[in-house]
Amino acid sequence: MNRHDQAVDIIEARLAALIASNSGILHGETSMAIEMAYTLGAIDIHLHRHYVERLRKIIEREQVELMRKMGVKA
Repeated sequence: MNRHDQAVDIIEARLAALIASNSGILHGETSMAIEMAYTLGAIDIHLHRHYVERLRKIIEREQVELMRKMGVKA
């Protein structure tokens, strides 16, 4: 398995865990995995942007759900 495949596997695992658990620690781990993979050249800018956008959408959904649970209307 090459560096690209390893980086993608790690990022995908972090995203899946984040979706399953909504953990603040996983937010940081996921962001760090994305940034490190890009910085080390394991993923290109297009894949980096893709993952950053996916993470942003997950966080946005979590925030909307929290607001809903709190009874706050957007």
